Amino acid sequence: MKVKELHPKQEIPLVFLLARLWIPLSAFLFFLVSIISKEELLARFLGNASLVVRQVVEYGSQIGLWLSTAFLLQRIVTVFIWDGLISGISGRSVPRLPKDVTGICIFGVALLGILATVFDQSVTGIWATSGVVSIVIGVALRNVILDVFIGLSMHIEKSFQIGDWLMVHQNRRETHIVGQVVEINWRTTRLKTTAKNLVVVPNSKMGEAILTNYMKPDPHFRIDLQFILDYSVSPNRAIRVLMAGVQSVAGNKKILIDPAPEVLLDEALSTGQRYSLRFFILPAHISPKESTHVVNKSVIEHLARAGLAPSMEKEMLYFDNESSLPLIAPEREDNFDEVLTRSELFKVLSEEDCLSLLKKMKRKDLKVGEFLYRQGNAGESFYLLAEGLLCSSIEVPNMEGRAKVERLESGIHFGAEGVLGKGTRLSTISAITDSVVLVFDPVVVTELASRNGDFLSLVNQRMVLGQDRIMKTKWRIQKEEARATLPQKKTGVGRTIQTFFTDFLPFNPPPAKTVSNKPSSS
Repeated sequence: MKVKELHPKQEIPLVFLLARLWIPLSAFLFFLVSIISKEELLARFLGNASLVVRQVVEYGSQIGLWLSTAFLLQRIVTVFIWDGLISGISGRSVPRLPKDVTGICIFGVALLGILATVFDQSVTGIWATSGVVSIVIGVALRNVILDVFIGLSMHIEKSFQIGDWLMVHQNRRETHIVGQVVEINWRTTRLKTTAKNLVVVPNSKMGEAILTNYMKPDPHFRIDLQFILDYSVSPNRAIRVLMAGVQSVAGNKKILIDPAPEVLLDEALSTGQRYSLRFFILPAHISPKESTHVVNKSVIEHLARAGLAPSMEKEMLYFDNESSLPLIAPEREDNFDEVLTRSELFKVLSEEDCLSLLKKMKRKDLKVGEFLYRQGNAGESFYLLAEGLLCSSIEVPNMEGRAKVERLESGIHFGAEGVLGKGTRLSTISAITDSVVLVFDPVVVTELASRNGDFLSLVNQRMVLGQDRIMKTKWRIQKEEARATLPQKKTGVGRTIQTFFTDFLPFNPPPAKTVSNKPSSS
């Protein structure tokens, strides 16, 4: 039986819980009435019956009462304790293993009661006889018993729980099993892999194997991706582009912004410099393979827009003894021709117009957290993001910090309100990663817009899109403020009990942190 997760605030209806009790309750009442009215029933309906029939009825009613009582008690514990109280507090269904253990204990006591009261047998003798039988059964079913007891020890030790992502280490790295725990029963542990396959592992193997729990001590884990770039690309530029690629998809519940992603110089190879890109995910929201796909796609897109490509094996022949190998280009000599040619803005300009626009172009480097311009300031410049990642944010009255409007990726032009509008900045632009911004002369931009309709249309389209996103951000904040003013529901005793049972069953991931980056006054 597959275990389904419950929402933390989901409550099981009382009618549904009581509906599961009517069968054991009916059986218990039937045998109870049989015991109470036994003499009258025997006299009225079985007056001429044989002694064997009378004994069968008498013993059967007593045995039935013991078993129906155990059945009713086990169902009450399951419904009200495991599926009711514990499941409601933890927010998840209780595994089958503790329910089965409770049932075995209750029916075991009922069996001893039957032997001691109905058949008038000595409990001590029963234990002595069962010891010999247990040895024979234990030898025959040693593997099954080993699975059972290791399953119990894993449940008590809580090295992993239902919902956790595990790596089961095998002899070779390529045979490691990575999957999410969906069920823990008597003999096996079931894992759902990233390929949506179900892997059934015996508990004895789980107890012997080395396990990596990706969700402990924190419910997130790190993934490393490696990229090799040519030595002609300066390390600062490579880190800037790679960091922009991963940061552009970070900041949600899937790929985390806290802990922050990072790019490190890994190893110098014959084909180029290898960089290690590290980021963290919540396995409950995204699988490792899916997160790798998302980050790889974003990084490759940023590399393509920057005119870069992963390095490959190559062979260089030099016939001039006076020549030397190419050196790493200085940071200020990075070529952004590919960025410009790939931009939709330059595709509508003639070669002569492009040269006139680039003639008075300037380059501006931004460090992490540095501001390009602020909301409300006057400005006439027009910009194109060559590399890196920028954030557009606005200040809202009665709100601490700034509200994020959008992220600007490489190849995007912005700041048209300074050229075509009133010259007042509608938002604040800051650097999420180290960035390079190309600044164009407003006079040249205005002249091109006046005689090139396609160029003017693209500039206006981007400006209107930015204004629309600013308005939607303001509306969203107003709705959140209105929702926050509504009276909050009082928390009951359940919230207090929930903190007590936090470690008893799998816990819910903590909510994502909101970091407010308040700009300094200038």
